[in-house]
Amino acid sequence: MEPLQLCGDGEVFSFSIVHDAAEGFEMQVPYVLALVKTVEGPMLTGQIVDVDPAEVEIGMPVHAMFRKLREEGRAGVIHYGY
Repeated sequence: MEPLQLCGDGEVFSFSIVHDAAEGFEMQVPYVLALVKTVEGPMLTGQIVDVDPAEVEIGMPVHAMFRKLREEGRAGVIHYGY
């Protein structure tokens, strides 16, 4: 394997709108989980943000950005999304 640097641009390849969230993520429903095809080729999964879930569609252009979703106290786990 060789390292590959991604620019962060891609398009929605497939997606699902989540209405019944896992424990700890209930306050985020509904949210969109998507399979994104990057311009470089690899596919990544991630949460689509800053858009009404009803407006997400296959082929929609997206750009990856990391966000701190929550943390579990000073010594706990920090959860990131993009």
